[in-house]
Amino acid sequence: MSETSLKPVIDKLENLFSKFNEKFYNGELQTPIITVSPDTTKGAYGWCTAWKAWSNKQPEQKKTVDLAAMSKEDLENLKKDEGFYEINICAEHLARPFEQVAETLLHEMVHLYNLQIGVQDTSRGGTYHNKKYKEAAEQHGLTVGKDAKYGWTVTTLNDEAKAFVSSFQDKKFELHRKSFPKIPGAAKTKQSTRKYVCPMCGTIIRATKEVHVVCGDCEVEFEEEAV
Repeated sequence: MSETSLKPVIDKLENLFSKFNEKFYNGELQTPIITVSPDTTKGAYGWCTAWKAWSNKQPEQKKTVDLAAMSKEDLENLKKDEGFYEINICAEHLARPFEQVAETLLHEMVHLYNLQIGVQDTSRGGTYHNKKYKEAAEQHGLTVGKDAKYGWTVTTLNDEAKAFVSSFQDKKFELHRKSFPKIPGAAKTKQSTRKYVCPMCGTIIRATKEVHVVCGDCEVEFEEEAV
């Protein structure tokens, strides 16, 4: 019978995370919430949130707070909030070979590691991977190449990680999400403006071209969001 639930996929990713954590991090990484959802970016295979996006505590029933009006101290406390980071594997890309999906997970685990030790390994809204990322990735099972636009983001399993993954018995994901079909002859809608959002305080700015702007309150770069 073909699978009609994502549970086996999530279970397999969680098991893979656990194995990588023991092998390359001595079990020191905080276990994230692992999700599978459609690619809402421009072709990323996955992501790791820069904040603890999940919580197992009941939210307090109080008025909505305007994050844009919060003090810098309150925002810093928000960054340290209890909870769990999220690692997402984009659903359309589960159809790739198992080794490539494993590489994506290990790639995102490097970001999780740097978050835990307080190292900023990206800029430009999380798209440009700097040398701090390269250094950590090469210490944890990956070989790293440089992309002219996105920096040290081209990763593959190194020989040790390849041999480790090859030793697994179950190396197949039963489900993947189909890519949305393109409609022949459909005209593309050209956006005249770009929307940028601070990932911490939610402040929104707009620009007519690609920009790289840092929020003065949160000291993090605005991220482009689809409009």
